[in-house]
Amino acid sequence: MPISKGIRVIVKRFLRVWRKENSSRHIVDRGEFLQSDSQPLSSWIKSQIESEKYWFHAIELPGGMVTPGWSNPRTDKLPFFGLPDEMHGLRVLDIGHAEGFFSFEAERRGAAEVVAIETYPPMIRKFNICRAALGSSAQSFRASVYDLNPKTFGTFDLVFFFGVLYHLRHPLLALERIHSVCTGTLLMQTATSEDSSEVPKAEFHPFGIQSGPADKPSYDPTCFWFPNVACCAAMLAHTGFQQIVRLSPEAAVGAVFSAKAGVQSPGAPPDEYKAPWS
Repeated sequence: MPISKGIRVIVKRFLRVWRKENSSRHIVDRGEFLQSDSQPLSSWIKSQIESEKYWFHAIELPGGMVTPGWSNPRTDKLPFFGLPDEMHGLRVLDIGHAEGFFSFEAERRGAAEVVAIETYPPMIRKFNICRAALGSSAQSFRASVYDLNPKTFGTFDLVFFFGVLYHLRHPLLALERIHSVCTGTLLMQTATSEDSSEVPKAEFHPFGIQSGPADKPSYDPTCFWFPNVACCAAMLAHTGFQQIVRLSPEAAVGAVFSAKAGVQSPGAPPDEYKAPWS
């Protein structure tokens, strides 16, 4: 059926308006501008950073922005935590990711997939601010270390477990859950007690301790268990890890360990065709 002259006029007018409206839209890398009259992503990131009352890590972001954290992980932690220089193809799990520094570093070093978990909503929010700024593909999930299960999370070539153990009521259970999803290497860092004996021991603080930066300490009710170095190694061995090696013993970062899963195999995502609750 031929199109009437009136309909052709209406279509032409619609296309003219549509083209005019969309000519102002820009497609740019990482969405720096969503459209000409929208807020630049960098301004939005800056406003989001400023809206957060507390930052733990100072993280460098594009455009010269740095999150106002009191700890600089690039200088204070990264040189001592044993991260491989090359992570291409690895499936990585970051437990208790805070604002995401180590997740983004793993991605920067070539990790194929980074899964990060955290129980504290403000940290997830700040992770996502940094993720947007960096154009990262790392994914944050609100989950506990006790939730780890190969059926729901799959398995991982490399697991980060930094600054979490001493916050847990059930550290052995946590290590058992980690071992269930780690089929490669675990990197673990934890605060420790001052006991230097070779007998495994741990201090228990039922109501937490004073924590935070030296010039502005705060009370942290979640600091429970402080094992000595021997106890850290013993807990790793007890839960099935092998080839346990202490890293960076000279660094003032607590105790850092590398340990291998009992059975080594490539990390793999969960089977999406099987319901995790079945």
